[in-house]
Amino acid sequence: MNKIDFSRLGFTTYQVSDMNIVMSLITPEQIQEWMQAVGSEDVTYAIGLLEQAALAQLDLDTENMTQFPEAMAAIRKVM
Repeated sequence: MNKIDFSRLGFTTYQVSDMNIVMSLITPEQIQEWMQAVGSEDVTYAIGLLEQAALAQLDLDTENMTQFPEAMAAIRKVM
């Protein structure tokens, strides 16, 4: 399994560590055990980190996109 470098998405060292823990959870059982162990506030925090990572990656992907200039122009208007 490849490790993702979350620091390139702007995460702090602390957040990178947390993301690595969350991303290491593979099975539904592991996820359930982790959720029960950490509590609802930490689960909410982890979900927020995952959303931030997805949006940051999407931003990177669309910034580098050259195949669909019309779509990129529309996206730039919204931004």
